[in-house]
Amino acid sequence: MKEGWEYKKLKEVGLTQTGTTPSKQIKAYYGGDIPFIRPAELNIDQNGGIQYNSELKLTEEGAIKSRVIKANSVLMCCIGSVGKTGFTLNNVTCNQQINTLTPDDNYNPRFVYYALISPNFQQEVIKIANSAKATLPIISKGKWEVLSIPVPPLSEQQSIVDYLDSAFAKIDAMKANAEKALNEAKALFQASLKEMLEPKEGWEEKTLKEITTKISDGSHNPPAGVDFSEYEMLSSKNVRNDIFNFDNPRYLSKEDFEKEDKRTNLEKGDVLLTIVGAGLGECCVYDFEKKIVFQRSVSVIKPSYNKIISRFLMYTLQNNYNRIRNASNGAAQKGIYLKQLAEYVVLTPPLSEQKSIVATLDTLKSKVDRLQKNFDKISQECDALKQAILRQVFE
Repeated sequence: MKEGWEYKKLKEVGLTQTGTTPSKQIKAYYGGDIPFIRPAELNIDQNGGIQYNSELKLTEEGAIKSRVIKANSVLMCCIGSVGKTGFTLNNVTCNQQINTLTPDDNYNPRFVYYALISPNFQQEVIKIANSAKATLPIISKGKWEVLSIPVPPLSEQQSIVDYLDSAFAKIDAMKANAEKALNEAKALFQASLKEMLEPKEGWEEKTLKEITTKISDGSHNPPAGVDFSEYEMLSSKNVRNDIFNFDNPRYLSKEDFEKEDKRTNLEKGDVLLTIVGAGLGECCVYDFEKKIVFQRSVSVIKPSYNKIISRFLMYTLQNNYNRIRNASNGAAQKGIYLKQLAEYVVLTPPLSEQKSIVATLDTLKSKVDRLQKNFDKISQECDALKQAILRQVFE
């Protein structure tokens, strides 16, 4: 430990509390102006920011039942998303998944926040939470409040806060610049997509069944899986706009795979469209030689190559994303029927014009992809740099 520092248990640093949810049966508790914080409202900007304008707010009567957490307190999720931490600038309330610490006057509240998000403290919290014999990771208030943080004199605490605030602001600016460049490229691509696919002279209206050789979906009754095999079944979770991944496959026996493959016979160049679920309307071109099969949430569309180019069809469907989603049916889960999809009308220019449009859009999309990779890399590096700085300060 650094000279002049000493370890203090959280309960020695200030008032520790656990939130609680007032009875929802009592309407007088809800509909006021006092924010009611849940884990989703914590750390919304990666700097401990809190979403105060949540849909759920309490009256003064409800806040008393929930316990008021004073401004300049640290809030940490201790059930489920253990370690997720926020710093409140306002008086709030919170639910029972969150433990809170309101520092005494001898402690800089922002210093305490930084200490609680430091790697050592976070690792200790998560270690204890994962050791609990429970369905979800959990650390009780009793175990949480006896954990210790290293604390210097109050004057040094402020100096450390000034240093960390400044360093983190510079890191955030670096990340924000990368994000701005990415968002500008995305906006340019979307504007170009819309402009280039506006109907022009010589373009023809065609139904999908007129410009494709087959439109099918995946298995309506997925067969039993096996522990592992080379035969994979995927779902709508693997299909996003111009992105395909092989994450979390379901493995099938060779016999079951061959039966399912007859339904779609997926080939390189086919267009995949999500027709059921959260990603409904998202699509991509399958550019792999590997054979796979799908659950029914994905439609496989085989273009007639003398009529339409795969990537032109993909871009057309992406441009009509909202229109496709609005045409979906169902109450519990929205979806597009295959017969409905077959009658879907798209505008098709001559093949030479399709190629030109695809070339332009592919160039713009490649720039978006490069900037996305750059942002992801910078984002990871910024997060790692913050962790390194916190480790340097608190170890």
